[in-house]
Amino acid sequence: MITVKALHREAMKFNDLALVARRESSLGIMMENYLKAFEYEKQAFVLYSNQSNEEPTKSILIRSVANLAVLSEQYRDAEKYVALGLAGDPPENIANELRDIYQQINFYRHLALNGLVLSPNELQLSISGKEVGHGLIKSNEFLNRIEIIEKLAYRTADRFRNKPFSEVGRPSKNNIVDFQPYLSIPRAASFAVTIRFGQSKEQIEMTGMNKQSNLVEDILENINLINQNNLDQLEKRIPDSSYRRNFLALTKQLAPDGDRIDLVGFTTSMNNEIQTVSLTRSKENISTQEILDSNPVSEEKIAVELFGILSFADSKNSKIKLTDKNQKDYEIIVPNGLLSDVVKPYFEESVKIKGFRIGKKIELQDIEGIGK
Repeated sequence: MITVKALHREAMKFNDLALVARRESSLGIMMENYLKAFEYEKQAFVLYSNQSNEEPTKSILIRSVANLAVLSEQYRDAEKYVALGLAGDPPENIANELRDIYQQINFYRHLALNGLVLSPNELQLSISGKEVGHGLIKSNEFLNRIEIIEKLAYRTADRFRNKPFSEVGRPSKNNIVDFQPYLSIPRAASFAVTIRFGQSKEQIEMTGMNKQSNLVEDILENINLINQNNLDQLEKRIPDSSYRRNFLALTKQLAPDGDRIDLVGFTTSMNNEIQTVSLTRSKENISTQEILDSNPVSEEKIAVELFGILSFADSKNSKIKLTDKNQKDYEIIVPNGLLSDVVKPYFEESVKIKGFRIGKKIELQDIEGIGK
């Protein structure tokens, strides 16, 4: 006789297989296993609901079914189960989790193009979270991310051209012409815009289309690796440590904070197919190990956390100065790849700096604005 417990075990077995396939980048196998997990968990819930309405077991099963429906891209089914769960009497913590799943459903649905057609040099940026309303978003949450995408594009273009990483100077004229982002009118729901890389939208024939589409593909594949915490594969794709460190740090800033913004997604057209990449890993969960290992030393590293005003930045010597509330100055070494794009935008602002004291020196690990 088939039992709820047996069906649930089968669902979890295929869920685990899906996680293994994801780590191995076998996306087709991953989706097959998630779909099987969803089907078994759905059967477990149907069987249980025919026998009992006892809480919290019922709500826990509904939450699991809805989550597996999202993972297997069965969004309409996920929506139905979330509605069923909220219509009942779930414990408050499970009700909140169901609401979070519903927000994810809306976000992933919004990643669909809704009648739009993307060129290979275009991508759709979608953002959702508490700071996002119906076609509205807090300005800095949007504009800061557009600026970060622009930096990623210019740095990736320089890497394609085999240019040494430079902390000084403006983007090359070629990059501005070939990879300048142009934005569409924002769309509602989770707030989305189309970003076109290349010359202005008035020009019908886009010269250099191939290199622009390659740039979009490269950026999204590397963001996806960071989202999966697959830094070994990222190192293979970006061997230069300065470019890799820069890409990692910028993606960390692009990522959701898990509070104001909880999802940042991209949709593009690759090889005549629509591809999506969802950056769901929060800033605090993106590893900075790549940054920490920039200057390996034998001395003991002591973790430090400092607060103050970023009062000075020296590009030539890769140093910054932090002045705390007691007017004490701290000189901090910045690993190559971080100063210009990541640290300098905080000049003369209040920041929190995480780093390591190595002997008499402090090496930067991470920086973030206070009150942002």
